[in-house]
Amino acid sequence: MATNAAIQRKVREYETFLNDRLRADLQRAWSERDRIFSEIAEYERLRVTLNTLDELYKNRKETDVDEPLNTQIDLGCSFFVQAECTVNNRIFISIGFGLFCELTYDEGKAYIDKKLPYLHEQEGELSKKIAHIKANIKLVLEALKEIQTIEEKKSETSFSPF
Repeated sequence: MATNAAIQRKVREYETFLNDRLRADLQRAWSERDRIFSEIAEYERLRVTLNTLDELYKNRKETDVDEPLNTQIDLGCSFFVQAECTVNNRIFISIGFGLFCELTYDEGKAYIDKKLPYLHEQEGELSKKIAHIKANIKLVLEALKEIQTIEEKKSETSFSPF
């Protein structure tokens, strides 16, 4: 009976490790990878916007210098408002930690060209981490299954009438 209690205690420890640690780590890694995916999509949209603005800036006529650009701005949660802005060759880009840098369109495109490979590398590392955590979860589940199978076999043989 003492070994039966020890086995049950070990099963609870594995279940606790599985639920409290591995599944929580997996959820955090998924959330982080989703954030990276969103950031990649945002930089891709910014690249398209910069290309459009760059074309507008290069193709405007001298008489259109003071004419504002009519556009829509996303305030968040896909809530758009009409906006007017002057077309110049500068944009503010968030570089992290709440800091923004004023860049020309070409500098902005160069920044994006350097930032995207870094983000794709982070996404790849997180995908590997997720696969590793999933493998650990599967390993713990198999160990639990094996422990419980061994326990069932022991109880069957100990109560056997033969």
